[in-house]
Amino acid sequence: MNVDHVCFCVEDAKALSAWFINHLKFQAIASGIWQDTAIEVLNSGSIYFLLCSPLTHDSAAARFLQQHPPGVSNVAFRVPAIESAIAQATNQGVELLQPIHQEQQAAGILKWAEIQAWGSLTHTFIERCGITSLLPQLTSSASLHSVQVDPAQSFTVKNETEANSSSDTSPIQFLSIDHIVLNVAKGELDAAVSWYERVLGLQPNQKFAIQTEYSGLCSQVMRHPLGNVQIPINEPSSTNSQIQEFLTVNRGAGIQHIALETVDLIDAIAQLRQAGLPLISIPSTYYTQLQAQPECPFSKTALNSLASQQILVDWHSKAEGQTALLQIFTQPIFTQPTFFFELIERQSSLIPGQLQRAQGFGEGNFQALFEAIEREQIKRGNLPLLVQETADQPQK
Repeated sequence: MNVDHVCFCVEDAKALSAWFINHLKFQAIASGIWQDTAIEVLNSGSIYFLLCSPLTHDSAAARFLQQHPPGVSNVAFRVPAIESAIAQATNQGVELLQPIHQEQQAAGILKWAEIQAWGSLTHTFIERCGITSLLPQLTSSASLHSVQVDPAQSFTVKNETEANSSSDTSPIQFLSIDHIVLNVAKGELDAAVSWYERVLGLQPNQKFAIQTEYSGLCSQVMRHPLGNVQIPINEPSSTNSQIQEFLTVNRGAGIQHIALETVDLIDAIAQLRQAGLPLISIPSTYYTQLQAQPECPFSKTALNSLASQQILVDWHSKAEGQTALLQIFTQPIFTQPTFFFELIERQSSLIPGQLQRAQGFGEGNFQALFEAIEREQIKRGNLPLLVQETADQPQK
């Protein structure tokens, strides 16, 4: 199982498309109408984002926006056998929103179905045999179904007109979605973990309990054993947690952030900062503390490069080699403090016989990222006044 595409419901898809092009250097590859919804399609590497704006009051996008602020409404998964995936879901009592449909196309067969997921989130299962359109051809406009997807190649096949009209030729490219984070209400973590285990076949991996002086969260990372799907699920462990802030503003559970993977995060962030991408701040003391750690594998020059772009770093050391994990968060991309992006690089090292890639999530990074977002929460005034006063005091 792999991530096929992600749908955002927003008031103005064209405006958000411009934001992706200007700030994250995505390519706009198609636009059109599908099921009473105006859609802008953006692409980078194997990532496909569908930005959806309602054209009628009873469209799916309109219903989502009546319940929630703009955000992720659907995560679509590419599966090898859709019949088995749907049977597994329905056997667990999951609501089937769309039964399996099949469409014979010029170079392949497209199958799809949709289920109700956690809260208002939905999941689409997609099976692609051969080269198929991103969306079904019978129900979408010509521009949308001219985008062809080859699962064997993991890139977009565009017609010549679209390729020539691409509005962005930047070398920056995010290769894939590393993980997608779901926030659920306090007390629902175990139930959500069980749902994704039973319905999608994900398996529990790392577990974290993050706590600061002011707030905290619990998180369970879920991974599919045969694909790239990684879904950390968070619940608040305090009433003023940033997770609770999300749940309150979002009016329920939902996707908090998506991590986009690149091969050179330092260079990418340097260019994206010049493009005006708003990012969270990391205090200089973080890098001083890193350098003081006796096992720190980075030179002063390397740490200065990380500090200049305010990138967090964690590493895994083994006798055979060492791998590093680099991460940074954007500010929320909408007017309310809900959805944001994580930008990530998983470095590799060559050990005898194989290339070892950084895996999982470093607890040090998780803690530092939580604290960085907490500082933004304090700036918004969404932590108690006592916390604000304490945060403003000079450090001893």
